[in-house]
Amino acid sequence: MTEEVKGHETSTSIAEAFTAKFDAGADMALKVRVLCSSACDLRGNTVTIMAQDAAVTQIELVSFDGTVNETDDFVVKTPTMPGEYTWTAVFPAQEKEGVLHEESSAPFSFTVKPHTTSMAVWDAPSPIVSGAKFRLKVGVRCSAECNLGAKEIEIYNHEGAKVATGTLGGAPWSGTSALYWAEVELEAPSTEGRYTWTVRFPKPDLGLPHEGSAGTFAFATAKPPEHVVAVEVIDKDKKTPIKGAQVVLHPYRGCTDDAGVARVSVPKGEYRVCVFKDEYADFQTSIEVTENAALKAELRFWPAYHEYYRGRQLD
Repeated sequence: MTEEVKGHETSTSIAEAFTAKFDAGADMALKVRVLCSSACDLRGNTVTIMAQDAAVTQIELVSFDGTVNETDDFVVKTPTMPGEYTWTAVFPAQEKEGVLHEESSAPFSFTVKPHTTSMAVWDAPSPIVSGAKFRLKVGVRCSAECNLGAKEIEIYNHEGAKVATGTLGGAPWSGTSALYWAEVELEAPSTEGRYTWTVRFPKPDLGLPHEGSAGTFAFATAKPPEHVVAVEVIDKDKKTPIKGAQVVLHPYRGCTDDAGVARVSVPKGEYRVCVFKDEYADFQTSIEVTENAALKAELRFWPAYHEYYRGRQLD
């Protein structure tokens, strides 16, 4: 007479919450839990991750706390095509020590999206002499840190016309893991004014789907400088030079050197001179420039100056 095999019901679940959105071809971390109605130890039995009718991977149950059986954390790759997916963690019917543990399963859904890209633009000078050539840097980064080397960026002017292209280099910008960059030469408009131009990174042709991205940068154009204004910046009490102070004759600007002097080239005209440095009170005066000129700015050391005036503005 054949001995009847006992049957125990089981239930399967994803043990921990996981991110529901993934880049195409990304790692998806999972952990599966299986419970037996009679609290059996199911270590050594396996769980299969199914995508439709195909097995993605098989993983063993390795821990049991007296009630719950679990796998270790494990990783599977998401599909490479964007879309909505439902996979299933399946505990197949398995017999252990004369007991048949019935099949159970747990579906879980997730979204696969193209890799996103983001853009940075820096070192754009302002103001720029009308009609002059200038250079700036453009960097692009993939959300999954894919290699974007040799891919192109495009620059469009304020009228929407493409004015330049650049090719991202093969190595990321120093200090970053995946910001691929290019330096591009451009020509400023011949008319004075303020401009906003656009940088675009078209969808790249890579093994995995990627989105493009876009960014803008602004700059001003101005008349060619005719004269130099030398601004000497010193500590009012110590009478010592202040290095690294910012000097602005809008829209022109400079920074003081080791001797505390900034030389700012400007066209003829009237200017409001502003000098500022951390931990010092700001200095302002006016000047009419008709030839090369020099002036002295004495700054008072006042660490709480900016906090003081910020507080007054909020009152």
